[in-house]
Amino acid sequence: MLPIEIGLVMYAENAVEMPFFTGHVARGLLLHFIRLVDPSASALLHELDVSKPYSVTPLRFRSSSRAENGYLLNPLFPCKVSFRFLKDEYANYILNFFQKQNTALIFDTTFQIASMHINCKSYADLEKEAHSIGNLTLEFKTPTYLSNLNSNYHWMFPDPLKVFCSLMRRWNQFSDSTTFSKEEYLNYKEWLQKNVGVSKYELQTKLATMRNKKATGFTGTITYKLDDKENPYNKITHMLAKYAEYANIGGNKTAAYGQVKLW
Repeated sequence: MLPIEIGLVMYAENAVEMPFFTGHVARGLLLHFIRLVDPSASALLHELDVSKPYSVTPLRFRSSSRAENGYLLNPLFPCKVSFRFLKDEYANYILNFFQKQNTALIFDTTFQIASMHINCKSYADLEKEAHSIGNLTLEFKTPTYLSNLNSNYHWMFPDPLKVFCSLMRRWNQFSDSTTFSKEEYLNYKEWLQKNVGVSKYELQTKLATMRNKKATGFTGTITYKLDDKENPYNKITHMLAKYAEYANIGGNKTAAYGQVKLW
């Protein structure tokens, strides 16, 4: 079992209007691919209130003009999207799909698949490659929001405690390598409170619309300062930051919210 990213480069046969935020379009495309190979697997990934082992990126494309509800995609330039899986078994459905055809249908427009790239790291590799560090910077590339218990409002700042505790829980759900006990989780939480702080950030809020739903999230960069380099939790924090590039952070990860890049 290993986290894996499959990236597609596509070309549309003609211009097509895309919404301002395309995360839900990317999710629909992924589930459509899987449904054509195995309807039961697609249904499982579509279940509500279940932590899902995948995330996506928005569709990235060059526009020729702005439309009323989005942008007009320019078919002369590539359209890119990535699907990330926290269990590699689901990636096989995508690979099986493209063994049979090299086109995708988005909003009644055919897209030719020009190329595909695959990037993967086992959980053991992520653990092995992590090392003790003094600083790490995360770039939040798409709107991100964190849960805020007992509140009607989302948490709109990447507090290190919320970010890394959430990633540890997600790691425990899917890792086939080291996992952390409840006691270790609580000890890690205490360590974060004492040894990880924010040294710099440049963030802004952004509203993303998906059909009739709207949600505000933050984008930008934040740098965390890590002390106590001799403690194993320092290295674990670096490991979880690398894992975030596959897992995304916060709410609505399956619709491309919370996409991050580790610098």
